[in-house]
Amino acid sequence: MNLVAELVPFLLSRGYAPNERAPSERELAERFRASRTQVREALSVLETLRLIERRPKSGVYMTVESASIEALRLFTEIGVPLPGDEGGQAAEVRRIQELEAIRLACRRHRDEDIDALRRCLADWEDAFDDPARIAELDRVFHSGIVRATQNTVLLRLVNVFYLMTERRRAVYFGNLARQQQSLREHMEILDALVARDEERAVRLLEAHMSGADSYWQDLVARV
Repeated sequence: MNLVAELVPFLLSRGYAPNERAPSERELAERFRASRTQVREALSVLETLRLIERRPKSGVYMTVESASIEALRLFTEIGVPLPGDEGGQAAEVRRIQELEAIRLACRRHRDEDIDALRRCLADWEDAFDDPARIAELDRVFHSGIVRATQNTVLLRLVNVFYLMTERRRAVYFGNLARQQQSLREHMEILDALVARDEERAVRLLEAHMSGADSYWQDLVARV
């Protein structure tokens, strides 16, 4: 993974166009002072994620636009910013997924799903002034809504986006007032979910997510 973590930012920072040829295995081995075998193994990982394509007797070519969802998770794990406006696009995808998820959750949730969400919010009340814990409980609550859809594929997809926003959540919940406000909003969302009131649940969740988005937009504007 260490060589993969070095290769990804190196290749992305060079601004290759789609299907443009990247350095060869030999060139990469020399640059990173690694063996050809190590480079070959690292490139195999990147090819599995569809970040590159190795063409026999031709070389290594960039295919970032075809990258898999797992590639986004890799970028987050090794601290590589998403290319271009993909950070904003990822947030947009998460919003679409969560708003549809809460509709499905209103129709499909089970008693154990509601119990888990209630436990999460009870733990939240005991965790004020612990931003890291609150950030984790925020992830648990939102993923709990998706889990209530009984759609495990959707849950796996959404979990990638939660991982991508892990650091942002820790910063956001560094403020006690935001911790308290978010808890109140989560309680309202849960009430609508329990009542299976789709329209109210969607409206509340959309307002909740918009509030967080506004915070980040204002923060960026001030920098």
